[in-house]
Amino acid sequence: MNLRWGVAGLGRGTRFVEWLSALDGCEVVAVCDVSEAALKRFDGLQTYTDYSEFLEKSDLDVVAVITPGPEHASHSLAAMEAGCHVLSETPCVYSIAEAQAVAAAVERTGLKFMLAEDYIWMGWCQNLKAIVEAGRVGDIVFAEAEYTHDCRGGMLVDANGKRYPASAWGSREDLKPTWRASDLPPLFYCSHTLGPLLYLMQDRCTTALGLNTGAKVAPEVCPVDMESGLLQTEAGCAIRLTNGFCIAHPFSLFTGLYGSRGSIRMVNLGGLQVKAWFEDDPGDGWQDLPMQYQERADGRHWVTVMLEEFIVAIRDDTDPPVDVYRAMEYTLPGICAHLSAEQGGELVAVPDLRPN
Repeated sequence: MNLRWGVAGLGRGTRFVEWLSALDGCEVVAVCDVSEAALKRFDGLQTYTDYSEFLEKSDLDVVAVITPGPEHASHSLAAMEAGCHVLSETPCVYSIAEAQAVAAAVERTGLKFMLAEDYIWMGWCQNLKAIVEAGRVGDIVFAEAEYTHDCRGGMLVDANGKRYPASAWGSREDLKPTWRASDLPPLFYCSHTLGPLLYLMQDRCTTALGLNTGAKVAPEVCPVDMESGLLQTEAGCAIRLTNGFCIAHPFSLFTGLYGSRGSIRMVNLGGLQVKAWFEDDPGDGWQDLPMQYQERADGRHWVTVMLEEFIVAIRDDTDPPVDVYRAMEYTLPGICAHLSAEQGGELVAVPDLRPN
């Protein structure tokens, strides 16, 4: 079964064209982007600036939705209405209503939908999974994660699509904030932190409480600098998330697991450091756990593994690893925590979209 793919959005989507083209049984036949300049790089493929025309004329089996975040839900819905399976970049939805609509479309059409949350296929997450499954941390009672980095360098765009730093605000009349500045509350982009935690915990969130800083760093460009959420899980655990992109802080990813028999702390500050303490081997305290950040023990590229597992789900008519329900479980708690912050820290229920 040869799958005909279309890729919409040629920023990060360019990489998806490369990854998919290298897989047996996959053929990228069409690409779509509003930028004519971006399309010129794809000689030999069908190219479209109009998404509806892209769906109508390309005869696709699967669409990779890598367009701007606020368009992900509508583009996914349109692709399924056209009879296509969907791989969506994060965040896959921007509201509870969008999540409900996407889940309903999957249920109605029987098509496959998967969130491209590639972090759970990375080497560090797979290593932690093996440790958790071996029972070395016992029952996880609390978890936390932080994903922060300074994105101010590309938060403005001119009429030709060229990026400028947030500090250029007011220097030219044609500069406007990108969607990542104006339309991406930090916790909407929570699947890189929450996804791995829930993957390791095999749990889901039920309630969310959030607080944010407002806009202090570049208020004309970005409405929220950083956000934190506290989440309660179905199993009675607690999770803390922190995300921030308009902040004077280089890239960092932190994950902490607190268990009944041990604890793990992973941090990437330009280099990976993982420390653990296990009750069955306490030693003199924290011990180093050598591992790679992205590279897997099997030597395979983590995104290739993710794509291959989605392809198998399509061909075998099985549930994708991050199906529509799990995708929303990785996404909605961040949206609900942001809603809580906007409501002064009131507790917000996280809906369960799985059929009863």
